Amino acid sequence: MNVKYTVSVLAFGLALYLLGPETLPFSVLGMIIGLVIVIIIGEPMVEGLQEFSEYTGLSSHVTGILSSLTSNLPEMIMTMFMIFSPQLREVAILSVLLASAFNGLLLGVLVIILTWKGGSIEIPKKALENDVEVMRLAIGFSIIVFGTGIILTLNSEVGPPLLPWEIPVFMLLAYIGYLFFVARGGKGGHEGHQPHLHEGEKSKAFITPIALGLIGTVIAAELIASSSEFFVHVLHLNVVFAATLIGFAGSVPEHGMALIGARGGHVELGVSNLLSGVVQSILLIFPIVALLVPVYLDGYVLYQFLAIAVTLWILLKSIVDDGKLTLDEGVSIIVIYLLGILLFDQLSLIF
Repeated sequence: MNVKYTVSVLAFGLALYLLGPETLPFSVLGMIIGLVIVIIIGEPMVEGLQEFSEYTGLSSHVTGILSSLTSNLPEMIMTMFMIFSPQLREVAILSVLLASAFNGLLLGVLVIILTWKGGSIEIPKKALENDVEVMRLAIGFSIIVFGTGIILTLNSEVGPPLLPWEIPVFMLLAYIGYLFFVARGGKGGHEGHQPHLHEGEKSKAFITPIALGLIGTVIAAELIASSSEFFVHVLHLNVVFAATLIGFAGSVPEHGMALIGARGGHVELGVSNLLSGVVQSILLIFPIVALLVPVYLDGYVLYQFLAIAVTLWILLKSIVDDGKLTLDEGVSIIVIYLLGILLFDQLSLIF
């Protein structure tokens, strides 16, 4: 990892974000620099996380979950700023739900990349035990939200109903419980790895790439998100198209490193990162948002939860059937998630 080169690019990106005027040329440049930062920090950060898991004894699967939580921090911060702006509140809520779909889309791309020449991606049995349960919970909550919204809408005479506060509370409790059980069984993934390194050497190895990766992720996310918001205002995009653009901009910088890392050999970490990203958008980020601001169960939100339930069920079946992902399943995942996103954009023609 060329630390000086990486720091220089990050410094340029930060200066562009802080000092660059809000004009079209600078917004395009900000988008490009943000994507460049993603490419630069992706592989070193994954390497650092892998070394961290080897030092602590955590499995690659648990490290993938941690990397996904870390990756979602910029998206969560960006969403927090947006929800307190009345004009961007609905866009923020929809972009959080759309981030789940984009993570699923990236997972399909990852499967195709790794299985293009044959073979399959094996999902460890221990990882399946917890991931299957949390995916079932996400499907169940999505169906409950959709059904509750339909029933409340049919009995409402004053517009879209509010999401009951009990739902986000139980979503958060369910995800906290998932993390607890994962942490209990997450040790022992790397015993015997790198025996030639002393503890002190291992402890220093991962600090720099992870630190630069975190800083780069925040800068890249802010550059891409701010550029996207500028495009939204200049082009006067519909709320659906705006949410799609920002949801895409929020997902790619954080979870794009999973694709880069998986191509470098860290397959389990990459798959865990993307699977966790799909679930975290629903059971972690969305309920936090819903507890801070009112969420109306309008047609946009209800469709999103219906699409999430269906696509997650297909993804779950692909994994559970034989404990692995193959090329045809990767194609199926991309098709179903892409269709869900495209049909969501069609709603802008109705509402």
